[in-house]
Amino acid sequence: MSRLRRGGSAVQNGIFVPLPEDWRSCILPVIGLATPVGLLLVNFSAWVISQLGAFRWGVAVSALISALILNSLTAINVYRYIRNRWPEFWGSRVEHENLVLVAAIVIVIVVAVLSALFSYVGMSNPKNLPNGIAVVTGFVGVVIPLGLIIGLNRRRGRSS
Repeated sequence: MSRLRRGGSAVQNGIFVPLPEDWRSCILPVIGLATPVGLLLVNFSAWVISQLGAFRWGVAVSALISALILNSLTAINVYRYIRNRWPEFWGSRVEHENLVLVAAIVIVIVVAVLSALFSYVGMSNPKNLPNGIAVVTGFVGVVIPLGLIIGLNRRRGRSS
């Protein structure tokens, strides 16, 4: 019988999920679940491909919303970093705040619209999936904003 471990109290950790101390006891259930989960994923993927026209619009709208959120957070973090690091820089001055804000909004909207457009175009033909434009758009849409946010937050944490 494997012993269960718990770090801290139930109040500190929220919901208690029992974890086995010996991770090897998880191998057989994971192997056993691989095939049914794989079958579900393959069938869901085939259904998505058969309904690609409807999913294209949904993915494009999701890409637009996602890009607006991620790029807005990135723009805020970049602006704060520049303002704190170089307070005398032209874009950091209080008298230029409105111009910088308008420029940032325009850039964020243009990038979000391009992201949605590339996502929509990249899913135009189910026989060409996965294709380069969809993969690159998704990769760039995740790596650049999150990389900048994480990198700038780490730098800010080190400097304070």
